[in-house]
Amino acid sequence: MRTFFITGGCGFIGRNLINKLSEDPDNFYFPYESNVCEEIKIKNDFDIIYHLAANTDTRFPNDIEMFENNILSFLQIIKFTLKNSKSKLIYASSASQYGNYKKTAYAISKIVCDDLAKFFFDKMKIVGLRFFNVFGKYESKKGKMASMITQWKEQLKNNERPTCFFEGRQVKRDHIYVKDVVKALVMAQKLKNGIYDVGSGKSTSFDEVLKLVQKTLGTHKKPNFIPNPYLASYQKFTKANLNWGFKPDFTLQEGIKDYFQNY
Repeated sequence: MRTFFITGGCGFIGRNLINKLSEDPDNFYFPYESNVCEEIKIKNDFDIIYHLAANTDTRFPNDIEMFENNILSFLQIIKFTLKNSKSKLIYASSASQYGNYKKTAYAISKIVCDDLAKFFFDKMKIVGLRFFNVFGKYESKKGKMASMITQWKEQLKNNERPTCFFEGRQVKRDHIYVKDVVKALVMAQKLKNGIYDVGSGKSTSFDEVLKLVQKTLGTHKKPNFIPNPYLASYQKFTKANLNWGFKPDFTLQEGIKDYFQNY
């Protein structure tokens, strides 16, 4: 039997991970639902500790609260993991820190967490996964922070025109289906200490993404272009480096099709 401790198990990626772990009857998983910024007082008898809980709202108005939530919770998880030398910590980092632009408090909080992880490389087993633009099942609960794939799906299903930033039409991002993110989270159980990119390894413009969304839904609505109020902190290009051996099972088009048809 393998034992798993999971923070953020009620979130978008966490729920998908738990679904995967539950497929093996020999797995025991414990979703931790208390405040992760406070000391974790249960006994650490776990093989793998997944830390997925975080404030992921890149436009969150209170920077201090963002730092407190993401950095303090990470320190508490490190402290908890160190109580059992056999435990391995796998945590969610972010590709938001890449690029030459004004970093948000969210991006900086992830940079700090990665630096902390590197400091502990020789003291514990720890792996960070830098997620790129993730989309898929359970994402709609994220509201305004859901991927454009999910937002466009909802708009088009409501017979609305898809809303797009005019200045961001040719912005290229790396988009990855959540099933492939879960695949990477499982693979990380056997990875050596390090911080790894988790994306498709391909960069696609939002124009092309919208075409794939409309093709999958069978719609042909003209986009509603609006000014982008976040230009200073807007990533214009992302592309994951997958030199660590990860290969997604889904192309972007296949991921969109699976997501829309099955969920």
